[in-house]
Amino acid sequence: MNWPALLARRPWTAAFGLGLGLSLCTAPASLGTALLANALLPDGWFGESAAGNMGELSSLGFLLLGVFLFPAWETLLGQCLPIEPLRRLRAPALACVMASATLFGGAHWVNGGLGHGLTTFVAGSLFALAYWLCRPAGFRFAAVAAYSTHAAHNFLVWFVLGPLLGG
Repeated sequence: MNWPALLARRPWTAAFGLGLGLSLCTAPASLGTALLANALLPDGWFGESAAGNMGELSSLGFLLLGVFLFPAWETLLGQCLPIEPLRRLRAPALACVMASATLFGGAHWVNGGLGHGLTTFVAGSLFALAYWLCRPAGFRFAAVAAYSTHAAHNFLVWFVLGPLLGG
């Protein structure tokens, strides 16, 4: 079954499935970008991750805020807010995805330095792609796709890759 048919027949499955599948790409892509930025940028330009501002939360608090709550908020601000007006103006897909990724990465840059902005730009471009690919089924499916990509990404980075890499 091709993507448009799956999206039309089973939009919830398509949105969640795409989100979970893309998160398997976002985690290594942002990790690779972080390693490259860390190697190429001068000291002090990388900055803290957004999670660095979450303080000394328990694992459960970190899970609830960093995996479930914040990705929902950032989906509204980082994907819905830039993509919907551009889509209504009939902007091309690439412009919508790049505008979203730029806003997402830029907000993280302000919060955590250039290196962090670059890594979140890369991940944010895939969150925006998930949104765009599911948008033909409707706004809520697009938001679910972007949210599930982001939430699964955060889980993989913070609870799987972080402990494996000693971070």
